[in-house]
Amino acid sequence: MTSTDNLSKYFKDGIYFSCQLCGECCKGFNNGEVYLYHDDIVNLVKYINENMDRDETLTSFCNKYVKIIHTSFYWKKEGASRGRTYSFKTLGFKFEGDDEHCPFISDENLCTVHEGRPFQCRAYPIGWNMLIKSIRNFRKYSRECPGLQKALKNEGHYYSPEEVIDWAQKEYEIEKKFFLEMKENEFDIYKVYPYLPKDL
Repeated sequence: MTSTDNLSKYFKDGIYFSCQLCGECCKGFNNGEVYLYHDDIVNLVKYINENMDRDETLTSFCNKYVKIIHTSFYWKKEGASRGRTYSFKTLGFKFEGDDEHCPFISDENLCTVHEGRPFQCRAYPIGWNMLIKSIRNFRKYSRECPGLQKALKNEGHYYSPEEVIDWAQKEYEIEKKFFLEMKENEFDIYKVYPYLPKDL
């Protein structure tokens, strides 16, 4: 769980951040993955069909834009003295090009599905537990993100500690829900996402 105790001391008074439209967080090259969950996929398909004159299904969307990636989650049953870290499969955007960019970023670094974008994109950076719990990670990501560089100088839109914790808690709950679904289905991603193409 995320609490004020889990926030990096650097962010105990909140975080400043405003996107500078550099597009770096929309590129997977050396920057990690963009995770996708069921609600993200449903929202994206709905947005594309309503706003881009397309007729995508969940399956056709996954076939074009989704890949299987590996993740992990630490889980301790209530009352248990010890937990363990589980490794399993999840979904992420299938990046394109030499710079591994998101298929929905324009040449001007604008998101073409902005209103329908996934939670992970909406939550960056204040809802990323890996960033708000570690100033080292925050500084590392700031090397390529001018918005994070400004954040380190307390420049940009201000987010209170309560807002940051709320966003980070939502991220944790999404990940926990997916983990429990996977665990219940013997970590078979095709049971959790029956619309996935079998050769994904």
